[in-house]
Amino acid sequence: MPSAATDLRRLRKRELYARYADLQERAHACFDEDPSFEQANSKAAPLIEQADAIATEIVQRARRAARRAWRVAYAAGALIVVLLVWLAIQR
Repeated sequence: MPSAATDLRRLRKRELYARYADLQERAHACFDEDPSFEQANSKAAPLIEQADAIATEIVQRARRAARRAWRVAYAAGALIVVLLVWLAIQR
C-alpha cells in the first residue's frame, strides 16, 4: 500500500476508491471481531490513517477538477462576451 502522497497521486481514480473501500471494510472488521473497543481501535488506527490519506487525495483531485472546470467556464463566458461585442460593433 503506497503511503506517500506522491505514490497516491500515481494511482487511477478507480484504484483509489477500491483501496479506500477495502481499508474501510478492514477497519470495520476490526471493530466487529474484537469486543474491546481499545484493542479494536488500536488495530484499526493504521487502516484509518491510510484511508484518511486516500480520502485527502480524492478531495484534492476533486478540487483540482473543479478549478479547471471554473477556468473553462470563465474562458467560455469571456469568449461569449467578446463575440457579442464584436457582433454589436458589426451592426
